[in-house]
Amino acid sequence: MNSLVKMSFRFMKVTLCFVLAYVLCFVICTILYIFIKSIFGASQNINIDLFWTGLGIVQSVVFIAAYGWYIGKPLVYVIKWIGNIATGEFQAPLSELELPEGKKNQKNSYKPPYQLYKEVFEQMSILSAQLRSNEEERVEIEKRKQQWVAGVSHDLKTPLSYIEGYAAMLTAQEYDWSDEERRSFSMSISEKVTEMKQLIQDLNASMQLKESPLPIQLEKEDIVEFLRSAVIDIANHPSAEQYEFSFTSMEAACIMSFDSKLLGRALQNFLINAIIHNPPGTHVSMEVNKANDKLLISIEDDGIGMNPNKFMQVSHSQGHGIPIAKSFIEAHNGTLHILPGSKAGTRMEISLPLNI
Repeated sequence: MNSLVKMSFRFMKVTLCFVLAYVLCFVICTILYIFIKSIFGASQNINIDLFWTGLGIVQSVVFIAAYGWYIGKPLVYVIKWIGNIATGEFQAPLSELELPEGKKNQKNSYKPPYQLYKEVFEQMSILSAQLRSNEEERVEIEKRKQQWVAGVSHDLKTPLSYIEGYAAMLTAQEYDWSDEERRSFSMSISEKVTEMKQLIQDLNASMQLKESPLPIQLEKEDIVEFLRSAVIDIANHPSAEQYEFSFTSMEAACIMSFDSKLLGRALQNFLINAIIHNPPGTHVSMEVNKANDKLLISIEDDGIGMNPNKFMQVSHSQGHGIPIAKSFIEAHNGTLHILPGSKAGTRMEISLPLNI
């Protein structure tokens, strides 16, 4: 039944009850009048017309006031509730409205006269809960945004300081650098510029993730060859000269749909983190296997290891890294688990569905 119809029936019921009470009260007053008159007799000089007129006026005023209170009190409460919402107080004091637990039932859970506007209070409760949830989400997003800005500012200072230092050395007139030294400085500056570009890309990806669903462009490719190339690219990176990399696949080839850009950035992030958080000489391995309808990718290092929760917190506070890379995996309907390595270090287990 429509909510408006239900409320109309309740209003009619309440109005009918007040009318019946009015008539009953009038009948009782009439009986009392007759009883008093029979006792004192007709000797009492009572103006009958004045009596009935006064009785009608007094009774009408009392019942109109009672009816107005019964109908209006819930509306006053709703107005106060809306005022609280306007000032940012979303919690409704429903204890004033609701019946004790033992007296509640499916048809009614509100005290009179609030039960008259049952549907209104139910919708107000839903609205308050939604607004409270939105406010909590807004505060959380604002908090993360501030953390993100602080993290990115800190991260950008590091490559900028390197670039500034190398640039100052190159332009220093008191030194006569050789071509090899200049080439080395230029390569270092180029690496730091690449790092800054990656930070800016992560900024765009992070903002995109907060504002809208992550767009994904799936194309059918050989993911085994793609993963092998990703490992080779990182192994050839200047920062990885003192690290060892290996790639093992139980499958010679595996054609599946994936976004090479997003997945490549995620894998690059995982492999670069294995370098950043471990000392030179660390061995980083990637193993690929199929299990049922999933592709399993394991990235493991034998470095110093790191608590998975702490690892996530550090990466998140820096504004880039694992959280964003994880979102790229989840965009493929995949999962990421960070575990301790088999002997030491850290192991990342990625699971991707073969059919998205």
